[in-house]
Amino acid sequence: MKKTLVALAALASVSAFAQSTVEIYGTLDIGQIKLSGQQAGLNNSNASFPTSQSGTALANTFARQGTSTNNMGFRGREDLGGGMYAGFDLQTGGLDASTGSPALAFSRENNLQIGSSAWGQLKIGRSSATVCAIGCSFDYNYIGSGNAAAMTGLSPASFRGSSRRSDQIEFKSKDMNGLTVYASLVQRGDMNADGSFTTSGGASYTTTSTVSGISTTVSDFKNMTTLGAVYVQGPLRIAGFSESASVNSPAVRPGTMLAVEYNFGPFTANVQSNVNPNKTTWTDAAGAAQSKTGQYSLSTAAGTTTYGKGTVLGVKAPIGNTTIGVQHANNSETRVKATELFAQYALSKRTTLYAYSTRLTGTSAVSATAVTSTYTTVNQLMTGAIAVNPTIYAFGVRHTF
Repeated sequence: MKKTLVALAALASVSAFAQSTVEIYGTLDIGQIKLSGQQAGLNNSNASFPTSQSGTALANTFARQGTSTNNMGFRGREDLGGGMYAGFDLQTGGLDASTGSPALAFSRENNLQIGSSAWGQLKIGRSSATVCAIGCSFDYNYIGSGNAAAMTGLSPASFRGSSRRSDQIEFKSKDMNGLTVYASLVQRGDMNADGSFTTSGGASYTTTSTVSGISTTVSDFKNMTTLGAVYVQGPLRIAGFSESASVNSPAVRPGTMLAVEYNFGPFTANVQSNVNPNKTTWTDAAGAAQSKTGQYSLSTAAGTTTYGKGTVLGVKAPIGNTTIGVQHANNSETRVKATELFAQYALSKRTTLYAYSTRLTGTSAVSATAVTSTYTTVNQLMTGAIAVNPTIYAFGVRHTF
């Protein structure tokens, strides 16, 4: 009898375990990248992040490589029965493939999920910003060192200097005949600039901080809400969102996006109209006019603060195992434009060879002093002053697992 009970208990344990799944996943991207007039090198990054993001003093230079972020993660799901499930997602910050430094803090994804086939999913914790969940897939060449929309500040991944939000509560509805609705909240008590690790100026928030150069106290923080939707019907895809301003400041506003995509068969194209939360021009508390005209991601503080609004056009065409495309971003406020030509060759479902060239126009020069003070980590994309209208070249390999 005792053996029977033990056997039944073991069987029940195996049965319960079978209802849960845990997956190890990740991305490795090794690219040869060069900015015109600068040094070429493997895995150069156009962004520098504070050590607090990785929770370690080790080098954290791989926030953006050739096309994507090197990372590793663990995600799982438990079947609760009746169409319900519980899940989690833990994803590391940028893994530094240049030095092997393991930035293993789960600074990209760290959340729990409760979902149901009847109504959708509730996700709580640090995760991809709702704006990115809705809008980032309209980028046809990932979001890397030469991304036209990100370089000009028009990618949703650039909004508030981060593609992530800390302390985010996000609701995603089930698919309703092609329509999926999103709603999220970052509460005032959790707010620190972009809902990430730093202010838009690159320094940690205290009781008195700055947002885009404007003195801000805790009383100026606001609940930040995002509402959006994606509609897919046959070859047509439409998406849009509005993310409210997180702080009372004349330098910021709601971030918005409206995108329309159509698959014509031989090629797919989309057009976006995007508004970055950071304004290009404003009047500060002292009454002085401020302007960020001519600035782009390589010239802004910590490589992450972007400004402006404008349009993005993208076209991609599959030719056998190869996809070729072009993306053009026009920031009408900063008056900076970027044109990105790219090609991707699929060696398999998980491994891709890529090459791209991105040309910027209308940009301001960046002094060597600004470059030195902004980019303090190793494997920098640049080592000296940046002339106006630079070009970025890259080729590499991307593998997902």
